[in-house]
Amino acid sequence: MGNKAFPSMKSFISKMISHLTATPNQYRIALAQYSDDLHVEFLLDTYKAKNSMLNYVKKNVVFKGGSVKTGNALREVHKTFFKGPASGRDKERILVVLTSGASEDAVEEPAKILKSDGVKIIAMGIQDVSPQELQSMATSQFSYKFRTVRDLSMSSQNLTKIIEDIIQTDIIAICKSDSVADVVFIVDEGVSKPNAEDIKKFLQDTVSFLDVRKNCIKVGLVTYSSESHVLSLLSEETNKTAILQKVQGFSPREGKANTGAAIKATRQRVFSGSRKAQGIEQIAILITHRPSEDNVSEAAHDLRRAGVTVFTIGIENADYTQLTQIASYPQQQYVTKLTAFSDLPKEAKTLQKKLLNQIQDKLYVQSERRELLKAGSVDTEEADIYVLIDGSTSIYPVAFGDIKNFLKEVIKMFNIGPNKVRFGAVQFSHDKRLEFELDEYSKTNDLETAIDNIRQIYGDTHIGEALTFMQPLFKRAREQRAGRVPCYLIVLTDGESHDSVKEPAERLRNEKVNIYAIGVKDANEAQLHEIAGSKSRTFFVQEFDSLKNIKNEIVQVIRSGEACKEMTADIMFLVDSSGSIGPENFLKMKNFMRELVNKSDISTDRVQVGVIQFSGQPREEFQLDRYSSKTDIFSAIDKMRLMGDNALTGSALTFVSDYFKPPKGARPAVKKFLILITDGEAQDEVKSPATALRDQGVIIYSVGVFNANKPQLEEISGKPELVFYVEEFDILKHIEDEIIFGICRPHEEKCKRIERLDVVFVIDGSGSISPLQYQAMQDFMIDLVKKSDVAPDRVQFGAVKYSDEPETFFYLNTFTTKSEIVEAIQNDRTIGGSTFTAKAVGYSEALFAQEHGGRKSKGVPQILIVITDGESRDAAELNDTAKRLRDNGIIIYAVGIKGAKPDELLAMAGSEDKYYYVDTFEGLKNTSVSVCIYVLEASVADIVFLVDGSWSIGKENFKNIQDFLYIMVSSFDVGEDKIRIGLVQYSDAPHTEFLLNTYHRKEDILEKIQKLSYKGGGTKTGESLQFLLENHFKETAGSRREEGVPQIAVVITDGQAQDNIQEPAKEIKDAGVTLYAIGIKGASLVELQEIASDPDDKHVYEVEDFTDLQDISHNMLQVLCTTVEEVNQIAHVSQGMPTSPCSPPPLFSLPCS
Repeated sequence: MGNKAFPSMKSFISKMISHLTATPNQYRIALAQYSDDLHVEFLLDTYKAKNSMLNYVKKNVVFKGGSVKTGNALREVHKTFFKGPASGRDKERILVVLTSGASEDAVEEPAKILKSDGVKIIAMGIQDVSPQELQSMATSQFSYKFRTVRDLSMSSQNLTKIIEDIIQTDIIAICKSDSVADVVFIVDEGVSKPNAEDIKKFLQDTVSFLDVRKNCIKVGLVTYSSESHVLSLLSEETNKTAILQKVQGFSPREGKANTGAAIKATRQRVFSGSRKAQGIEQIAILITHRPSEDNVSEAAHDLRRAGVTVFTIGIENADYTQLTQIASYPQQQYVTKLTAFSDLPKEAKTLQKKLLNQIQDKLYVQSERRELLKAGSVDTEEADIYVLIDGSTSIYPVAFGDIKNFLKEVIKMFNIGPNKVRFGAVQFSHDKRLEFELDEYSKTNDLETAIDNIRQIYGDTHIGEALTFMQPLFKRAREQRAGRVPCYLIVLTDGESHDSVKEPAERLRNEKVNIYAIGVKDANEAQLHEIAGSKSRTFFVQEFDSLKNIKNEIVQVIRSGEACKEMTADIMFLVDSSGSIGPENFLKMKNFMRELVNKSDISTDRVQVGVIQFSGQPREEFQLDRYSSKTDIFSAIDKMRLMGDNALTGSALTFVSDYFKPPKGARPAVKKFLILITDGEAQDEVKSPATALRDQGVIIYSVGVFNANKPQLEEISGKPELVFYVEEFDILKHIEDEIIFGICRPHEEKCKRIERLDVVFVIDGSGSISPLQYQAMQDFMIDLVKKSDVAPDRVQFGAVKYSDEPETFFYLNTFTTKSEIVEAIQNDRTIGGSTFTAKAVGYSEALFAQEHGGRKSKGVPQILIVITDGESRDAAELNDTAKRLRDNGIIIYAVGIKGAKPDELLAMAGSEDKYYYVDTFEGLKNTSVSVCIYVLEASVADIVFLVDGSWSIGKENFKNIQDFLYIMVSSFDVGEDKIRIGLVQYSDAPHTEFLLNTYHRKEDILEKIQKLSYKGGGTKTGESLQFLLENHFKETAGSRREEGVPQIAVVITDGQAQDNIQEPAKEIKDAGVTLYAIGIKGASLVELQEIASDPDDKHVYEVEDFTDLQDISHNMLQVLCTTVEEVNQIAHVSQGMPTSPCSPPPLFSLPCS
């Protein structure tokens, strides 16, 4: 600071005191000075009057000198002024830090401790202090840097406003490891005193680990013996210290083990005050050492049905069967059995990892995997699926309701329709009842109603007779669809069959019916295997409410059969062989690899597999092209021997990169996968070699057991959904199908499905194309067809083949199903001859005629895709011919291979963004991955962007936001009767840049975006949302809400709101506005979820840096256009108004990611 500047600092303090005491009794004020140590000038209760404080400052505050140790000062302030957490009766706790230089000790940790006890920090700096240091101390958005002490002194009049703002700030905590959950411990107190100490130690360690505070983790505590005692409620504003005090007070209590009653009390009295409605994970942890003396099954059902994930820890004489009845599915993951109480404290670390894994899985991973699965299931365009439902007396009505709910959820995962996926249902006991046939209902809603109307028939369990009953039903199904559609039977039972199941099941399988058997409770697992024909198609759950947990597994197995049919992949296993693994677990890892290999189509032209082991050094077991049969690979895996030593994972990642190149057997243009299996933390750097691999196009799955470092695994894979983190090697078998499904349908493929199009292929069949090259063209076309929703009222395909002369391959209305089109393309052959492309393009126009299925009169976009490998013999006519088609509204995409001429491709396409050139036919395979067609039917929307312009953004980053807006708006079909755009910039207050009715020309909006000026200030997100509703989504501002036009707001922010967002966000959504939230850097995920519409996985976007905004613009555009489509579809299609809200989209866009 210096003696010279100190008077100005005193002047600032005096002015501050004057402003703050203008309203009597509003604030209590204390003052301290620091350098090497903290010097208290006066305490909070020393003075009440303004003049007394001012006199003290004038006469007694003198310059001390010394070094700058801000971290120490913060610790001393905590002890002196703010000791202990705030209670509800306390006033707001605010600390204003004035500093002039970089601290010689760390400030972040002591500041974090203060903030965790409810202290809000305003950090103000001058001279040599860095903005980063101020930000690390301050409550988010409340750090200020001044050039001189004079500038600081002049700002004193603003401090009152800053303090008022920070008081209003309901700080959304940045929770440790993003841990947000309601966690309740249910503890059996019928123990001895020594054992009670072990329980206390376990609870203390676990609670201490958890980030217990408002908006992060809330903890409830229930103890029980004969009676249940609620010690801590979720609805209370508890803090970690208070919870630990209650744990410390835990003492034994004699009585019965009424565990069921305790579970019921927990649900009714504790979880009733939870944050479940906000989508926050609900977790219960039961700790007991003895069998329950009352019924646990029903109480546990009700708790799990209420959305609570249940962990059970059984010690000594606890009943394992009861523990599994209580716990969530899969039981291996949620049940822990310990021999002695002394093992309990050691279990704390494992439970901590389990809890964190559960919370993060719910927050980041499950929605991603669910969306991937749903997208894959929709691609199962044609299938006939019957469900065979056990309706016997052993199933209680509530459980039968669980079955029906499970079936409804499964149905939602498929694309239902008469030419798509059909569902039928049969119920059985000793009798059989056909509930509905496959062709009875062709809409999801109708199927759900039909399932709701199923009434239980009761009786004994005769599965064999029921399987025989299914034979004629499947025979009829095959006749209806000419036997070209896969057939599936899902059998669901809770008991042992009174008759033989083996023979009737075999007869069905011989007739190509794929059977899946689901057993609940007392089902006979041997019979389930006989029904399904293999263990991989058998599923077992302890309770009916757990059926919802295996929904994804069932759909995944069904879907994998279709998704993996034509899969090509190069898969390398990178296997940790360090000393921590041990022989037993090494064998389990080998079995895991064997199962994955067994579920793959191994051959030289389909799936290749290679294996590398690593510890201190990597070691090749075999490269990709070494073996081409499963038997040989199994044999090589069996011969693997454990290496021992440390795990140098980074070095192994560098080593494996060469194995994805042709000299080591990798194939060009084939998808590449690395599956890392490890149980320990890498002893070297992993980020750089992993990034290098991913940059080569390698998708990395990381499979880690709990000793592994999960953040490190995420660093390796690059995405949380590609990381599988399990407690022990035994659980590996539960993730096999998920990995196989991901390989069959990689996570990169997030393209919007084609909706309504007329597409005609023009295929070069000339003599210059070999059969193998023609196969590559066929694969390319098939990939496009498979991504489409094929139906007479959705996407139609036609095709023209040509060489010397063009000929019709098939018209738009020749085929009505995907399988027919795929079959026609697969069976086609080249015709030989020369290349007359212009003649073929001209000929193709006739295929778009109404009599051949063309729907131009209905506003359906018409697209021509020309695929050629050579120079056209009639190139002079290409330009005029193609222009004629384009002038008639046909969009032409030209794909050139090898010998094709770029100028000819451009002549056909008419613009550079619609023609593509690849060097080889194999290159088409990569191009097909990039296909993203999203022409939409909606015609209108009102979209307002709400852009954070606060100080934390900075001018350079604001430019990145402008670029993002420019890209987005450039893609919209802007017009007074089409898409309208509005823009608001906000900081301390919202500012209208332009209204929905200000501009109707895209060029004007883009010009305004380029000229935006950065405002700076605080982050009042809540106030700005309210402003949007009141000033932009109004008729006078250009909103067409009353006309039923979609209303959309896109919020872009980099920080936490300094005001309440919950109410304004709810109000704007209740008014029918769809809200999207994009968070950058320091934005709170919980806050983004609060702002955005449901579901979060569709409406919330997070990016690490401002420069990443452009990376999400493509996906964001697709989702926005889809939202517009969904709202408008009903309103406008019937009126014949289907035009695209987005400008004609690129057929081959940026790679889907």
